[in-house]
Amino acid sequence: MASRIFWIGIAGLALVIGMVLQDGPHMWSWAADTGVSASTQKVIESKVDEAIDRSFDKIDTVESDGREIPLSPEMKRAMAAAVGEFVKAETDYAMTKATDGSEKAIEAARARRDSARAEVDRIKAAIKGQDEPAAAGQKAVQESVRAQVREDIRASIKDATKN
Repeated sequence: MASRIFWIGIAGLALVIGMVLQDGPHMWSWAADTGVSASTQKVIESKVDEAIDRSFDKIDTVESDGREIPLSPEMKRAMAAAVGEFVKAETDYAMTKATDGSEKAIEAARARRDSARAEVDRIKAAIKGQDEPAAAGQKAVQESVRAQVREDIRASIKDATKN
């Protein structure tokens, strides 16, 4: 639930930033009257970026079956950047095809999209590879416990039959 609220907040922030970039500071009268400087805007943007970066630590990563995947914040950032790039490339490709772009432009957009998709797949494989050794370790521990339990049962049965 928290991650949904986070992404809704990010989408809202992106909309507001887009409106400000398109209309400038004249969108709100109080911003035009006080004369918000470029340095103030940079400070605000850096604070927002820092808040977004810190929030990656709190996001839960869950597979489609509901199982949580433990990921480092760096891996989360890499995946978010790769997915963002893929969405941009997919949009560019669709827009190029829709606007009857030249064959060369469509091919370039397709190549960019395929490259972005390959990056997403590479990161997914790295995440999956990171997850598999942990599962293999758990299976090894389970087998070790089973073997130990079997051995204890055999020893108990031998001791009981001796008496």
